[in-house]
Amino acid sequence: MGVDEAGYGPNLGPLVVAASLWKTPEDCSEQQFSHAMAKHFSTANWSPSCHHVPLGDSKKLYATRSGLATLEAGLLALQFSLAPDCTSLGQFIQRVVRPESIDELNSLDWYAGYAAEPIPSVLELTEVLRLSQLAQSNLAPVGIELVDLKATIVCEPHFNQAVAKSGSKGELLSRTTLELVVQLLEQCPSATEVFCDRQGGRKNYLPNLLAAMPDEWFNEVQVSPARSSYQSCGARPLTIHFSVGGDSFPPTALASMLAKYLRERLMHPLNAFWQGQLPQLKPTAGYPVDAQRFRAAIEPVAERLKLSIDQWWRCK
Repeated sequence: MGVDEAGYGPNLGPLVVAASLWKTPEDCSEQQFSHAMAKHFSTANWSPSCHHVPLGDSKKLYATRSGLATLEAGLLALQFSLAPDCTSLGQFIQRVVRPESIDELNSLDWYAGYAAEPIPSVLELTEVLRLSQLAQSNLAPVGIELVDLKATIVCEPHFNQAVAKSGSKGELLSRTTLELVVQLLEQCPSATEVFCDRQGGRKNYLPNLLAAMPDEWFNEVQVSPARSSYQSCGARPLTIHFSVGGDSFPPTALASMLAKYLRERLMHPLNAFWQGQLPQLKPTAGYPVDAQRFRAAIEPVAERLKLSIDQWWRCK
């Protein structure tokens, strides 16, 4: 299992935490997994004639100027085997996002209309199918299978309430991450290894693990500048790593891609909502410097619409 986030730093838009779950041969190591996928999966840009499936840290696959094509190509090619009938963002979110997150999303006016947006949004469906066939033809011979994709979307009011309660958005991220891990572990009857990207400068995750999984007991097996690793002493073998640069490992990379894709797709209706009120307003990605420009423009409109600032502006 790989877990990663998108939107931890912005003041506008959602925080998204995502996970990908894979089945591998029992003796498949982390290095063997990466090696098995190295030939036909890479961070190289998508093109109509490419012979690889884009896969990697979402920051290497997506840039505002180049658009969503490469990110969408890799993510949808891999998820196609799980849900080939998703033709809208609403269907896609129903498939991968936890129900409580969907309820939050649907309660906020600036995300209205997301459900009708098409999937794919940039590529042709025939191209997604071509890349999906390429992915499956290279995964099956080595015994690697994508089992599931799941995500949690933390909208602005929930984010602010949780940070006010704990005093730290790092705590919110850790708790959301491990809740997603616990949910996916229900599908894991055998030995499981979980890979998370290290969250900020934190090195000690033992208290968070014990709080999230009180029926397990974890031993600390490694704490270094590069990785913190823990192993459960329970009946089911379970190892969890928090690694610097962990989103280069394929399962974590795909989680990173899902999180980023969902956030970017949801920023579109958010921008459209405010541009409907202020037609000359330039869109924002929500990150702190530009978010201040956007906030200054929309704040009078929000007051007129009786939207309190903690509904749409993230406190940290």
